Amino acid sequence: MDLSVVIPCLNESETLQICINKIKKQLSENDINGEIIVADNGSTDGSIEIAKKNNVKIINVQSKGYGNVLRNGINNANGKYIFIADADNSYDFNEIKRFYNKIIEGYDLVQGCRLPSGGGKIEKGAMPITHRLIGNPLFSFLTKKLFKLKINDVYCGMKIFRRDAYKKIFFFSTGMVFCLEILIKFDQFKYKVCELPTTLYKDGRIKGKSHLKTVSDGLKTLKFLLIFSPKWVFFFPATILLVYSTVTIFHQIFNPNIINIKQLYLSLASIHIAIQVTMLGLYSYLRSEDLGFLRSRRLKIFFNFFTLKKSITISLVGILFSVLNYFFNATHFLNDVHKFIISLFLFLIFINLLFNSIFVALLKENN
Repeated sequence: MDLSVVIPCLNESETLQICINKIKKQLSENDINGEIIVADNGSTDGSIEIAKKNNVKIINVQSKGYGNVLRNGINNANGKYIFIADADNSYDFNEIKRFYNKIIEGYDLVQGCRLPSGGGKIEKGAMPITHRLIGNPLFSFLTKKLFKLKINDVYCGMKIFRRDAYKKIFFFSTGMVFCLEILIKFDQFKYKVCELPTTLYKDGRIKGKSHLKTVSDGLKTLKFLLIFSPKWVFFFPATILLVYSTVTIFHQIFNPNIINIKQLYLSLASIHIAIQVTMLGLYSYLRSEDLGFLRSRRLKIFFNFFTLKKSITISLVGILFSVLNYFFNATHFLNDVHKFIISLFLFLIFINLLFNSIFVALLKENN
């Protein structure tokens, strides 16, 4: 079989028949051996009856969420290529031929693009203004920069890809973030990906409501990006903060005549924050690795060096130094109050390092 068209469905009775008619016409006119799959997520408005009447394959998905629906539909597909688009008639299924012709050129995935930055078009009223000017451009920009993707519209719901390529990858997303996951993982697996301009039309439903949840889906997308881009989100900021604070502290230690207590406190607090951010980055890396993203060579080297024994040793030495600093007046240029505060800062920093190191080491052992 050449093509499987998978339609995610949740109460789409107003537009589902229109979409199925377009698909059948495209398959027939272009002599494409294909199937139509309606992946339903609990419709109660007659959508199932429409699908049955058209003799299409129906996949009943119990678990809620866009990602769950699509993954179940794809897993039950038989076509060499999988084409997906929404059932609300906002995407024109008459575009199937264009997408099909493009992927048989040798691509592994062809992503639609609705945004003008990629040559696409959005009809008036087809997309909320906040999505059009803020949400989609912002997340597309972040994804391009963080993951080096050459995609201008990461949330376009119309795409086609090779089923055998998809099957080689582990996917976990249950919601809208699936749109990002499939693009990022196809890119990380070095698959050939391109973008094809398309038009987003106004939702064809009159009574039905959009299933998008602006705030919730936006926060989930942000969480996804934070987890899977630790280098830019955690490691680089932490490194800059740590280096700057350390240089500042040593500059003041070796120049006691120009000591600035407030700046010294701020630097110690910044080191504490930098350590915590670094640990969050390590956790993020382990979590992303566990969920099927490719490993970082540099972090792999780090974890070959990182051991629980070493982290405990470094932490205990630091704790001992902070105690000795207070009792033996190592920072002789400080008065008793400042000396106590500095020692306490150092003590808390190394306590934080100790317990976070143990936490990350245990995660790595479990991983």
